[in-house]
Formats: sequence, structure tokens, C-alpha cells
Amino acid sequence: MIKVIKQSWIFRMILIALMLIAIEIPPIAVNFALRYSKTNQLIVDGFMVLFICLMLAIIWWAHRTYETYNQLGQPAGIKVGWIIGGYLAIVLGMDVLSYLNQLIYHQTETANNAALGSMLGHNEVITIVFCFSAVVLSPIAEEFIFRGTLTNMFFKRGNIWPKVIFSGVIFSTGHMSTNPISFLIYAYMGMVLAYVYLRTDDIRNSIAIHMINNAIAMYVLLVQVI
Repeated sequence: MIKVIKQSWIFRMILIALMLIAIEIPPIAVNFALRYSKTNQLIVDGFMVLFICLMLAIIWWAHRTYETYNQLGQPAGIKVGWIIGGYLAIVLGMDVLSYLNQLIYHQTETANNAALGSMLGHNEVITIVFCFSAVVLSPIAEEFIFRGTLTNMFFKRGNIWPKVIFSGVIFSTGHMSTNPISFLIYAYMGMVLAYVYLRTDDIRNSIAIHMINNAIAMYVLLVQVI
């Protein structure tokens, strides 16, 4: 039986706004850790523990909220074909958009990737923890927020395209964009993830795609900075 949650739009907008703000807080701990990366390892370790605790708290909150608003019922199961197809769709689309970004705006990488790269290679603990978060924690948190909660909180069960577009646009606002094409890069990724989630009725499929994508992206960044 699908739950029906009756709450005002204002309440839901405030709730999702708080979640979007919350997901931006943990990286602040990383930035503070970077300040001491060469001088005080104890402070670095403390900030990285704080970072992990914040990420775990956000995942717990996001999962609880997702469970409250979920309209799809019980998970339908892992769909390997959808995971592979969704990842390939992301790679193909983002490659095309990245080429256009370089051609028109002369950017070889997005501002978001540049910022991520700047956090790597300065300190072993920071690099290990940040990579683990990027590959495991962030995909879980972001999928529960941008796919699981957003698509169910503001739309009724049915036509998936408004959900897909809305999820992609809001997802992209959480990534640094310096021009329309770089914005589209992350919006497209978010839309593919939302489409897979809604078509498979199981958020684990979009989480898996997100993890694979981030793992490969982090590997590329590590090769560049180490």
C-alpha cells in the first residue's frame, strides 16, 4: 500500500531546501582539514572524522525522508542491464556535452571537477577519506535526496518526465557551473539517474550507477594529481 503524505508545499520546500544546504556542509570540514594538511595531522584527522559523521548523518536523514515520501512501494530489485545502460548513457551524453564545453567555452574540465581535484594529493588521510566519500557516501546521500525524495515529494505517481527534469535541474544546482553547458552536464547526469530510478522502481540501481561514475571520475582525478 502506497503512503500518501499530506503536507503543505511550503513545508516540503523548506525541508528539501534544508537538505540541499546540509549536503553542502561536509566539504567545509575538508577545506578546514586542508589548511592543516602540512602542519598538524591530529587536526586533519579530527576534521575528517567530523566529515564522515556529517555524511552519515545526512544519509540517515535523507533515507528517513525518502522512506516517508516514497510512492514506489517495495524495491523491485537490482537491474544489471539498467545499471550498465544508464552508465553508458551518462558517459556518452557527458562526453558530447564536455566536447561542446571545450569547443565553445574552452574549458577542459568543469569547475566542479577542478574543485574536487584541488582537494586531492595534499594529505594521504584527506585523499583516502574524500575518495571513499565520493565513491560511496556521496552517491548514497545524493540519490536519496535528488532522486528518492525530490521525485516523490513534489509529484504524484504517474508521468515520470516532470520528475526526471526537475531532479536533473535541482541536482545540477548543487554542482559548480560556470556556463550553460557545464550546467547541462550535471543536469543530464541527474536526469539519467532519475529515469533509471523511476523505471526500475529501485533506488539501488541509480545509486550503483552513481557509484560507478564517481569511482571512475575519482580515478582519473587521482592520476592527474598524484
